[in-house]
Amino acid sequence: MTRTVALLALCGLAACNTESPTGTDAASAPLFARGGGSQTSYGFTFAGGLVSDPTHPFSAMGVTNNPFSAQIAGNPVYLILPAGSGGNTSICDQDGSGQPPSTGNWGGYEGVWKGSFSIAAKKGGSSYHVGYNATREDGTGWIWLVVNGPAVKSNNNLTLTFTNVRGLVSTYSTPTGSFDPRVGPFDSDDRCLTFSITATP
Repeated sequence: MTRTVALLALCGLAACNTESPTGTDAASAPLFARGGGSQTSYGFTFAGGLVSDPTHPFSAMGVTNNPFSAQIAGNPVYLILPAGSGGNTSICDQDGSGQPPSTGNWGGYEGVWKGSFSIAAKKGGSSYHVGYNATREDGTGWIWLVVNGPAVKSNNNLTLTFTNVRGLVSTYSTPTGSFDPRVGPFDSDDRCLTFSITATP
């Protein structure tokens, strides 16, 4: 119940994005980022506990020279969930969230996923909401992943790195079943994540 409430509270800022497609499969040009200033088209590369699928690059508009200062969103966005989620569970489990222990591997979720992705900076710019709502390429499985935590900018504001952050996995997420109708097996264990996103103009 606690996890469901936490996820719903973040829904509007992260995983429930309904923007038009901005990935390779999109029929239209990338959407402009939500934020002021000039805009630049960036390619976004994920590494670590979330990895880009090289056959389906993701691009979107972002604020020039500071793309992570405004919301970035896309659908479909292809990501690979590798064997390990990259984080140190002994650190993630001391985050004060009150959630059950996290795990440091993706288990049955390992593989390529396709869905709606969004990232938005909270006020102050040092903490972020990340959401990914996806299925496998063939439509099986379902995962709703939400990260709500700090990240560090580097590389002249073009790389954003999350280190040992808790990734909330929704109650009915399933590696091989389905969301509608709800078919298991279900795996809602939180993942301890370390990953980076790099924007390339």
